[in-house]
Amino acid sequence: MSRAIPYSLAVHLLAFASLALAQSQETVFKADVNLQSVAVQVTDGQGRDVRGLSAADFTVLEDGRPQKIAFFGAENQPISLLVLLDSSSSMRSSLKLEKALTLLGPLTRRNLPEDEIFLTPFTDLVGAIQTLSAGQRASLPAVNMPSMGGGTALYDAVATGLCHMRPARNIRQAVVVITDGADQHSRLRLEQLIQLAQASKPQLFMIGFFDPFEYDRYRQSGNTVSLVNGREVDNPLRFFGRLAKETGAESFFPKSDHDLEQVIGRLLGILQAQYTLAYYPQDIGKYRRIQVKVKRSGVVVAARHSAGSEGTDQEPVRFLATSCQVSPADHPYPWEPHVTKSPSNGMIYQDDFSDPRSGWPNHPGSRYVPGGYELRLAGDSGHVEADSPFRGDGVDLTAPAPGRSGDMGHTAPGDAVLAAYGPVWRNFRASLSVEGSGPAARGMAFRLGAEGSYVLLVSGTGRSGDVSFKLVKRIFGYQGEIPILPWTRVTGQALAADTSAGKSIRITVECRGDRIAILLNGVQAAAIDDASFPDGDVGMMQFGAGRTLFRDLRVEGLP
Repeated sequence: MSRAIPYSLAVHLLAFASLALAQSQETVFKADVNLQSVAVQVTDGQGRDVRGLSAADFTVLEDGRPQKIAFFGAENQPISLLVLLDSSSSMRSSLKLEKALTLLGPLTRRNLPEDEIFLTPFTDLVGAIQTLSAGQRASLPAVNMPSMGGGTALYDAVATGLCHMRPARNIRQAVVVITDGADQHSRLRLEQLIQLAQASKPQLFMIGFFDPFEYDRYRQSGNTVSLVNGREVDNPLRFFGRLAKETGAESFFPKSDHDLEQVIGRLLGILQAQYTLAYYPQDIGKYRRIQVKVKRSGVVVAARHSAGSEGTDQEPVRFLATSCQVSPADHPYPWEPHVTKSPSNGMIYQDDFSDPRSGWPNHPGSRYVPGGYELRLAGDSGHVEADSPFRGDGVDLTAPAPGRSGDMGHTAPGDAVLAAYGPVWRNFRASLSVEGSGPAARGMAFRLGAEGSYVLLVSGTGRSGDVSFKLVKRIFGYQGEIPILPWTRVTGQALAADTSAGKSIRITVECRGDRIAILLNGVQAAAIDDASFPDGDVGMMQFGAGRTLFRDLRVEGLP
């Protein structure tokens, strides 16, 4: 395995190109590793750029102490620019990617020969970073973005981009992130990324393409947003602005073509009209507060607020020694310690839910409990029947479909609760033990992805241990379920089980290509072909009031 190394400003080996200085005097500016650069935007009371300032108009304070400006540049300086473009399923299916591509031409079509322009797509994977030649820039946005996955690993993509920019040759640097997703698949946490952004040179401009439903959902939510799979993720409306502000940049949320035109104009104006200052700090490894002042009245100054690594309890971001990929060994997903290799060299994921740190949602409706993992949903009376057996084999699953999202939807149906986590599976055999009370139907969701999922449900009759099962699919944005197999009764004698007293039943789903096989207590109950969802997460689901205890989840990848 490749050795991982920590990100550090001490390894920034920057060679700065020739820059045009004030009064059109050409000089070669060279700096050592300790130089700290700050991009500064100055606007008047109407938000218009203030041009024509000189170095004498600026004062830079670090931790309150004035700094000697070692370099000053103004307007249309060479730039090192990286564009990170989300090409996930939701960007493609909703035509957001088409609109996002219209940004690329104006953003990358610069004529300065010293410019460096980079482009990389990302989903739940981060694609190869492409260096765009002058000819390629001229042909944008006619660019073919490869489809690599369905989700969004936004934090990892931004971290990879910041790492890639370490040896950038221009003193002015920026990263522009274009996405529609809340982060769901990153190895890094938000606070780790913020710490990395503070210690990096580029400005971070965030552009969020959200439809009206998504935008309203984010606007009405707090610091986190609930997804249909039960997880809480950071609210992008809030952390986009925070990331941008830390680096002296801005965030944008265009809702129309007119908004998009304004974003293009605003972003180009910032990049072309900014001032760039540089100085030598006293201690580059220390976290320092930065303040930039201008000797003009009535102006607004925007610049990064800090530099260096803040002394927090966050683990530093580590990358592979051979690339800017976030190190899997140093930043594992919470489920990865529960993964082993199968005899056929496949992957086996097992979770008995005894460790609440294994990554599943953990709140009142979906939580770790002694002996397993619990889904719980109150009925109209506001309480859950604690000890009633399985019953009601005719549960209707016509609740409204989950709300849409960048990846997986923001809300579960009103009478359902879902928890899903772990690896993405294509061909697999998944099994878990199910025990419940109340009139609910419960079971397994599988191949849960950006478009929807399959759901296998079981429900006991309370007579002789008989069990009924049903297979449906749910498509996000579609009202109601789509039946695949209707409710089918299997006798307790055939299953060698007694569910009438609340005993558990072992349900198993085996997927190979389009073939879905269903087993109850090891006995095959049905097999059917359906090609709606090729891969996705495995999880647990309950429809209707009641309580369900799930135990001993085991998923094995199949060839």
